[in-house]
Amino acid sequence: MLPDQEANVLDFSLHYLAARSLLGYFVNTAFHEYLTFIVGNLARWYRQGLIQSPMEPTPLGTYSMLFDFSAIDIGKISYINGIYFYILACHKGANFRLMHRFEGKEVLYLRGFDFEGSFATGDKIAAGFSTVASSAFNEVVSKDLSPHFAVFKVMSPKDIYWETITAERYFYGRGDFTDIIALARYPFSSIYLNASRWKQDVSNLLDRMDHFIVYVCSITESALWELDQLDTDERRGRVTVVLDEKAIQGYESQIDLQDKLKQDFDDKMIWTKEAPQPRYSVAEVRAKISSKFLVTTPEDFEKNIADHCKRIAASSSRLAPGARETCLDFYFYPALDDAKLKQLRDSSAQLQAHIDACVGEKGINCLPLFLNNLQLRIFMTLLMGEHHETGRTLASYAAVMDAAFDYYTQNVDALSAEGRERHLAALESHIEMARHIGGHMLSFGKSHQFENFSASATADFATAFHTTKPAVAKFFETAHARLSSSTAAS
Repeated sequence: MLPDQEANVLDFSLHYLAARSLLGYFVNTAFHEYLTFIVGNLARWYRQGLIQSPMEPTPLGTYSMLFDFSAIDIGKISYINGIYFYILACHKGANFRLMHRFEGKEVLYLRGFDFEGSFATGDKIAAGFSTVASSAFNEVVSKDLSPHFAVFKVMSPKDIYWETITAERYFYGRGDFTDIIALARYPFSSIYLNASRWKQDVSNLLDRMDHFIVYVCSITESALWELDQLDTDERRGRVTVVLDEKAIQGYESQIDLQDKLKQDFDDKMIWTKEAPQPRYSVAEVRAKISSKFLVTTPEDFEKNIADHCKRIAASSSRLAPGARETCLDFYFYPALDDAKLKQLRDSSAQLQAHIDACVGEKGINCLPLFLNNLQLRIFMTLLMGEHHETGRTLASYAAVMDAAFDYYTQNVDALSAEGRERHLAALESHIEMARHIGGHMLSFGKSHQFENFSASATADFATAFHTTKPAVAKFFETAHARLSSSTAAS
């Protein structure tokens, strides 16, 4: 906990709330840890009397800090960019299939999401609880349906955890983000849906899908709503419901556990998805859906997969190939009310204006604080789904590292002998990371664009880089002169 005065100056509560509403526990963790690192830098400098706000240093902090190597972390910055890029690449891959004519059968795979929560058990120690039924059934659909049909699913929080285990090696260092694109498209086409508009986007998909696989592993309002949308004369015969009663029982036991933990350890809850007890029993749901849809069990679905595939192959959507080619926009931003979203957007715009002023006439008078603001701007642009702006900010980030490398290679005594090689290597790694990820963010385009943007990306990166580097070089020049003058006077 921050002291009261410090907490008031460094209040990022809205930013933390925003991260929680993106896509569940795992994505929140990546954004939360990166933001905590940034806020931690500010708190440390504030306690040292070096800054008076997240934007301005104190007189003591002006030009007195050349560079703070403890205020950069290549793992955290690479990871948050990698997670975002994977989600975007999944959605863009789905759009590619949605927008191009496909004569085969398209299947929308709907399911309940796995339930998860986490609470603190001690200092920096957390215990988690979750279900895995939905993730396990993903493997069944992948093995039995994906080789034959174009299968689309809505991305779930747990999907990101399991699917990025392989992709993580591309998040760091020299890992190629191009490989993330290939991973994101296999074996499913995964669509990111914002929690504030998911019903609208699911509705936009229904008329173009030939068949619907609905895996019911929990009795939630969202699952019941999806079944209601399929309960029409035109769709009812093209639905296969896989009812997993064991998973439902497990889900309900997790809700009981959550309620008990919230009662006993409410102040220690780190993450939980609000999930009320279901309004209907398993027997009631089974009776209701069995009268309308083909209902099977997970075991029988696998056992009779040949019959299910024949049924899918005989299904046809209301919109035939040639009339159903559409896309879904990528609405990646916090699922908050309009007032909070405006507050976040205004805060991000003010931050960018401050960065522009420091690069322009105002100048940089505290480089670590300026660099921290760039890291915060990266967080904000990813939070709001503005990856082109992320790329521009990474170009400025690379410029800071490049100017710092120039300064420290030209001023041998500015780094200790034992830390010199390590610090220079760190700067080189950050330059390479920022160039690589920034270039991909700038060249990837929007989720429905598939042109080659490499030329404009190169130009945009160069503009931001060459605008920022002179301002950073000037900071080092001024700070070095003041330091030399002070040393000579003493």
